[in-house]
Amino acid sequence: MNTAIELLKIIGKDNIDINSKSLISSGELDSLDIMALVNAIEEKFNKSLDADFIEKKNFENIEAIENMLNKAFGEKG
Repeated sequence: MNTAIELLKIIGKDNIDINSKSLISSGELDSLDIMALVNAIEEKFNKSLDADFIEKKNFENIEAIENMLNKAFGEKG
C-alpha cells in the first residue's frame, strides 16, 4: 500500500481524494491534520521528521507526501 495513503488512513482521512492535487488548498487537510500526519509519520518511522520538511508544499498531495517521505527517510510508497 502507498505509504502516504496508509498514513492518511491512520489519522482518519481514509475518504480523501487521492487524486487531488490540492489537499490543503481545497480544505481536505488542515493544520490539525498536518500535525496528526507528522505524528503518524514519526511513529511509523520511529524517528522525528526534520522541521525543514514541514512545509505546505510537502503535504499538498499524495505525490508530494511520498516525495517528502523518500527524502526524509529513504522510503518509497
